[in-house]
Amino acid sequence: MAVKKKTAFLKIPLSIKLFCSSVLSILIFTIPLFFLVNQSLKDLGQFADTANTRQIKQMANQYLAGMAREKARKYDEIFLHYQTSVTFLGMKASEIYTRLAAGHAFHSMVPSMIYHPGNAIWYTPESDPLITAFWGDKTLSLPIVSELQALAEMDLYLVMAKKNCRRAMAAHIITRTGIGKYYTLNPDMRNACFNLPNPADFDLRNGEPMTTFTQQSEADYGFRWTRPYKDDVAPGLMMTGVAPILDGNGRLKGVTGMDIPLADMFQDLDKGHPLLSNPDAPPGDFFALLMDSQGRLISFPVALLPLLGLDMDISHFKYSDNILSLNLTQSRQPVIEQITRQILNATSYQDTLTIQDRSYILASHRLHQTNWHIVLASSENNLLDSIEQTRNVMDDNLSGILKSFMIYAGIIFLVALGCSYSGVRRFVRPLQHLTRLTRRISKEVYSEKVPENRNDEIGELSRAFNEMTDRLQQSQQREKKHIQELSHQADRLKQLNEYLVHSDETERKMMASDLHDSVVQTLAMGISRTKDLVESDDPARPDQIRAIQAILEQAVREIRTLIYKLSPPILDDFDIDIAIGALIEEINAREKTAYRYINQVTDPIPLPHALKVTLYRAVNELLTNIRKHARTPNASIQLWFSDPDICLQVKDAGAGMDVQALKPSKDHGFGLYSLSERIQNFGGTLTITSTPGKGTKILLTAPVNQRGSNIHE
Repeated sequence: MAVKKKTAFLKIPLSIKLFCSSVLSILIFTIPLFFLVNQSLKDLGQFADTANTRQIKQMANQYLAGMAREKARKYDEIFLHYQTSVTFLGMKASEIYTRLAAGHAFHSMVPSMIYHPGNAIWYTPESDPLITAFWGDKTLSLPIVSELQALAEMDLYLVMAKKNCRRAMAAHIITRTGIGKYYTLNPDMRNACFNLPNPADFDLRNGEPMTTFTQQSEADYGFRWTRPYKDDVAPGLMMTGVAPILDGNGRLKGVTGMDIPLADMFQDLDKGHPLLSNPDAPPGDFFALLMDSQGRLISFPVALLPLLGLDMDISHFKYSDNILSLNLTQSRQPVIEQITRQILNATSYQDTLTIQDRSYILASHRLHQTNWHIVLASSENNLLDSIEQTRNVMDDNLSGILKSFMIYAGIIFLVALGCSYSGVRRFVRPLQHLTRLTRRISKEVYSEKVPENRNDEIGELSRAFNEMTDRLQQSQQREKKHIQELSHQADRLKQLNEYLVHSDETERKMMASDLHDSVVQTLAMGISRTKDLVESDDPARPDQIRAIQAILEQAVREIRTLIYKLSPPILDDFDIDIAIGALIEEINAREKTAYRYINQVTDPIPLPHALKVTLYRAVNELLTNIRKHARTPNASIQLWFSDPDICLQVKDAGAGMDVQALKPSKDHGFGLYSLSERIQNFGGTLTITSTPGKGTKILLTAPVNQRGSNIHE
């Protein structure tokens, strides 16, 4: 049986054997390749998912910590402004009472007072922009009239203080004799002033602004913030910055203050969160708090108090002696109490916490002026949703890639079968010709001329032999032609290599330019200061060391900025017009400049990533040049689309420059010349128009459709 099988196998034509062998070989290589590609795509997806998750969490923590620092800085400025204004009012009012006690004559007009029997309070006419009230008695005695005349000098200061602190709802004075002065631009609050409760029911001197000092010793006199309380003329809770009014003997005569509604303060805290991409996100995904140095809440979202383990009912609050006192250290949630104490003991704090089975990332920062703490918390659900969306998109893309691979693999397999079949036929036919020729040679017919007039296989072989010489010559010519083609290909490879080297050198120039313009100069200044300090015979002073420390810290910030510039993440998620706008806002906030951005792009423009990066960095470099050389904080940046080009213009009215002096050699040179080379790589142009003393205008244009840009990337 084995012999019969072997005989049957030997009878199979060689062409069929070769074809079956080719098909089997293709399958042997294709099937493992398919599994390898499939596994590689899974590994790639898992790696990308892990890296994306880690990066998103890291960016979220950095964003939240940066926001806490920025809001703390902002509120420090606001509270310092309030403190300065209120302290100034207190000083001016104290001067007036000192002069009044010394019998000094006042030349200001005595305000016209009208008695309101409804609440037993004297008021100035409602048409007066500043409201003056007296509720200390039903009659205006001579000392009270003198005090009213003296305090009339404070009207202008109250108006000025309110205008300087636009966020404040009102500026006011309350005296221990029952005189009140109130200035606000809110018509509802003005009307409420004329409907205050009868002093027999509630005396404003018993409210939080006054009792803040009357319940303290004289040694505690100084500016301070009240606890949150129910305001008498405004809805909701209020907080007031108050300063004492003292006479020449240091006795408390009254207080001056400026009111801030807690609702406005909370809206400012909750504004500008970068992690809330969905405006319809459920409550609790993000919240912001402001608490004092003891853990008492100052500004907070009322709806989230149950989440924080606190209870509050302000429905019974009626007058300004109703004080809000909520302390996070007394929360029913142990994790809230514990993390609050950790926040109070740190200038900056960052952590994660879990409340009611919900995980949050948290960041806080201390205000230098008040020792209060701003606390920001964001639910990790936002991050998980973003990660899950990215994971789904990645899975879809990987499935599409695998599907495309299978389709192309099938097409290639069919083409390979066709090529194998054709190759087998071409391989077997010459063997048949050789067999026939060998049989004729075996008959020792050497002198017989091989006939050329036959159309069968032997005739073909005969013509092949007779044409051998000619074919050898043709083969030699083809070989030369092939060598020429190989030489041409080598030249093209050489050009490609030169292009790659040039591109790499261009990148090095860009990095060198950034390092030269920032870190090198800063470090050079630090080295110079250090050298002066070392060579000086005098001992090093703390201010000199702090100056060197500031320079080194600046170098660190510049290095971090360069690292961020190498790969700005905003370019991966947004179009170029949005990315440039964000960059300009960042520079304006960081450098205190007033750069104006004119975005005339109405529709999204799909740009190659390399061109987006080049335009983004071009704006950064040009604005850096303006800050360093133009000596002006003002400039305009305009972006528009003029088919088929994207156009970017940066214009300033600064010192200007000599354009001819900005053309170094190709082997050396940074700045504008390097930028021009980068734009030219995309088929674009850079035009500089400038005159010394008359400003500079730089125009960049580049075609939107970049042929071959993806290949270069």
